[in-house]
Amino acid sequence: MGSIQSRKAAMGYMTATRRPSCRNCAYSSQDSKLGGTTDVYPWHCDKGGFGTTAQAVCEDHQPSRLQKEGGAA
Repeated sequence: MGSIQSRKAAMGYMTATRRPSCRNCAYSSQDSKLGGTTDVYPWHCDKGGFGTTAQAVCEDHQPSRLQKEGGAA
């Protein structure tokens, strides 16, 4: 059956932090004006100009520099 890693690779498995989302999008930033991650919209879409959550995603998602380099985003 293969190793766990090879089975994950075969099915395109991604951890939650690697899946496309506002958390790892080049167009988003954590909104420091809101004061923390417990607020309703702790992230900001710089392209769209609105508040969002880290788990949201849209059709304009672009991987952040860190995600492209394989780091934690």
